[in-house]
Parts: sequence; structure tokens; C-alpha cells
Amino acid sequence: MSNKKSRKERKPLKRIEYKGENLRVSRTSGVSLTKTFKGKGHAATINTNHGLRLHKRLFNGARVGFQNGNFQFIGRYKSGPFNFNVSKTGFSTSIKNKRGSYNLFKPNYSSFKLGGIQMRGKNAAIFQLTYMIFILLINSIKFFWYLSINIFWYGFLIIKWFIDFIIGFVKGFKLTQ
Repeated sequence: MSNKKSRKERKPLKRIEYKGENLRVSRTSGVSLTKTFKGKGHAATINTNHGLRLHKRLFNGARVGFQNGNFQFIGRYKSGPFNFNVSKTGFSTSIKNKRGSYNLFKPNYSSFKLGGIQMRGKNAAIFQLTYMIFILLINSIKFFWYLSINIFWYGFLIIKWFIDFIIGFVKGFKLTQ
């Protein structure tokens, strides 16, 4: 009989890794050494896990290259809270916050991190949407609270101005007679 637990019964694992300048050690992918040789607009990267990659920068945020004989096109752009990724297989955009990111076009590529435990995939997308709706609700309450205080305050100032104006007008009218 197998003693393995099903996927739903397993507890989420904590991400354990070390990243140095040329060394990366992680629980899932093991040890990896990397060295990059850069030129003017082009570079070569040697990685013990992924082999040799030759790549050239096209323009800011985009590059093309070859890795293990396969063509790569990678474009990454950031505008405000949105991140845009372009590759030879498609396009995606994501929203990043302090708990991770939610991918709008490919929700299964989302991530969520809480208490040092990181989740990815469908579960992360659900948690990320819940978190964003909660934050939206809190910020909406704050917005309407500040809006109502400002409306009340400006309304009070307008009424006070009209009263001062009428009192001054009446006093001025009595002085002229």
C-alpha cells in the first residue's frame, strides 16, 4: 500500500533557496552555477542546468536568443501596476501587489505569498482575487469616507461664507442709511 498523500491532503511547502552572484541552490531544482559574458547589446550565459544561451537585446525590455537550439523571444514591460510579457507563444499581463501577482490572461500563472509560504497556479489565483477584492472594498470605504468628510466640510464652508456675506451686507446696508 502506498503511503503517499493525495495532492489536496499535502501541506504547502515553504520556498527554500539561496541566490548568489553565480550560484543558486533551491529545494526543487538543486544546485545551479551561472556565468554571463556581456558584450555591446549581446551576451552569452552558461548555466549548469539549462546549458548555453546566446541572446541579443533588440530594444529596452526585449531580447531574442537561442538556448539549446531553440529560438527565444522575450519582452517584458512595466507600466504602473501592470506588467506586460511578450513571447513567441503569446502575450500576457499581470497586476502585482505585496502578496504576489495575478495574471489577467493566464490566471493559472498567478502567485500568492503569505507567511513565507508561496502558492502558484489555480489556488493562488483564487487567493489573489480574494485579496484584491478585499483591498478594493477597504479602499472604497476609505475613499467614500474621505469624500463625505470633504463634501461636509466644503458644504459647511459655503454656508458659513453665505452667512458672513449676508451679515456683512446687512451691516453695510444699515451703515449707509
